[in-house]
Amino acid sequence: MTRLRGAVAGAGLGLAAALSGWSGAADGQTTTLRVHHFSSPSSLDQTVHLAPWARSVEAAAGGRIAIQIFPAMQLGGKPSDLVRQVEDGVVDIVYTLAGYTPGRFPGTVGLELPFLAGSSAVMSQVAMAFYDRHLRDEYAGLHLVSIHATEPARVHTARRPIRTLEDFRGLKIRVPSRYVGLAIQALGAVPVGMPLPEIYEALARGQVDGMTINWAIIPPVRLHEVAKHHTDVPVYQAMLVTLMNQRSYERLAPELRRAIDDNSGFAYAKAVGAKWDVEAAKARKIIAESGNDIVAVGEAEVARWRAAASGVYDLWVKEMNDKGKDGRRMLDDLLALVKRYGG
Repeated sequence: MTRLRGAVAGAGLGLAAALSGWSGAADGQTTTLRVHHFSSPSSLDQTVHLAPWARSVEAAAGGRIAIQIFPAMQLGGKPSDLVRQVEDGVVDIVYTLAGYTPGRFPGTVGLELPFLAGSSAVMSQVAMAFYDRHLRDEYAGLHLVSIHATEPARVHTARRPIRTLEDFRGLKIRVPSRYVGLAIQALGAVPVGMPLPEIYEALARGQVDGMTINWAIIPPVRLHEVAKHHTDVPVYQAMLVTLMNQRSYERLAPELRRAIDDNSGFAYAKAVGAKWDVEAAKARKIIAESGNDIVAVGEAEVARWRAAASGVYDLWVKEMNDKGKDGRRMLDDLLALVKRYGG
């Protein structure tokens, strides 16, 4: 049975390490796997992905796996610590944004290059296919459950709308990762790195003027209360990764590994993406009905934005080349996969 633990006040990594011990490795007994993530218990990350995933794994394992989910960093640390926690075996599984751990997944964050923009289902398939071709080395020592994409993020502002390229000039815009930040900078704004839980207060206090985020995230955390203008141009899609400690995976009996495998990979990522697309449509409707301003931008203007941000592609190619990879081939494959799956 999936159990959501209550807040662990003041919990640090030492407590997390103590909690991460296994129970019942022998046949017929129950193995407990602990999942740690940054989102709230009511978030789509929890309700659309992690909780249903846990129930499916538990059912496939015939009750021999129990999954405990600790949302909102309840076991301590910052979102940027999650990858280290799963690598060190502090927890068995983490769910995080690829961009929350700078430099750790440089190829994966290339999937967040600007204006690729398919649906979540499309880009989740692209992400998994791209992983198979080019990213396996980035996940050495980890067992990948899935990479799935949000639906395309837009730019949302607190006090004045963005309708033209010139409107970006000088605005402080929250971004989740480096390449998104470079794209926003190329458009003329000042990127500010910030995790999701800090955005509401930063917008309310005027510490940032706007944010880049996808529709589906906004209503659950009430961001439409502080961001009243929504520029309806798909800018990028964030990459969300579910990672398992390799030793935790390998210690499972073969039939229990199958329970994980049957709820992982390409088909699973596509299915999660499709759920995000449904939630995005619902969220956009909620935001529109709240009376907020949804700003349409013509294709000619969007073409100016694409041209302004095009240098980010070249930078990513160069950085992949510097890591000994064929950056141009990677970019060509990425664009071909977007076209293949319908972006």
